Amino acid sequence: MQSNVNGRAKSTRTSAVAAAVPEKRRRQSPDERRAQIIRESINFFSEHGFAGSTHDLAKQIGVTQPLMFRYFESKDDLIDAVFDAVFTQRWDSQWPKLIRDRSLPLRERLVRFYNSYLKVVFNRDWMRLYVFAGLSGVEINRRYFRILEQRILMPLCEELRAEYRMASAVDIPITEDELDYVWSFHGGIFYHGIRRCAFGTSTDHELSQTVLDVTIDAFINAAPHAIGRFTAKTHRS
Repeated sequence: MQSNVNGRAKSTRTSAVAAAVPEKRRRQSPDERRAQIIRESINFFSEHGFAGSTHDLAKQIGVTQPLMFRYFESKDDLIDAVFDAVFTQRWDSQWPKLIRDRSLPLRERLVRFYNSYLKVVFNRDWMRLYVFAGLSGVEINRRYFRILEQRILMPLCEELRAEYRMASAVDIPITEDELDYVWSFHGGIFYHGIRRCAFGTSTDHELSQTVLDVTIDAFINAAPHAIGRFTAKTHRS
């Protein structure tokens, strides 16, 4: 009987000791380590901007700088990976197709596009990285501008012409004023996310569907007159 009691006590002590010893951490694969560095870099740069030091970044991740640079040749290389993860991989290839889909009224295309687009960009990391990139002068901001302008905004200029049976871009090239007009429309919607997600001021709520609808309606209704003025100005000059 005493032997059984001693045996159970010994077993209990052994189990307690085993539980107290932390389980050995599984070694991460190179792909897992690289993905972890990118995730932590997104958090770090969205908090401190792109001027933040790689020394502080490595410390936050819990790795050494030499280890970090085994996966990325330079800080610029790491920033490119962040751009790819946040901006490129979240870009929906259906967006440009939607803007040009003339089987739908233009208003419906814009409502669908912005409902989808804002779900991607209206978050803290995306907005703060976008703002910091512009302030720091890093290439990723200009690169995203080019993508947005070439794939969405310039096609939207052409679709506005088609919607109102105006001269095509082949006959009269899209003017700088038209592109600025479309940028102003897009920027007005986009700035709600800047205020809420990047600056944390002015608003703590999502952009309502009513505000989005009214903004799109105002833009589309004003477009024929605006484009007419822009193209007439081109003819005069």
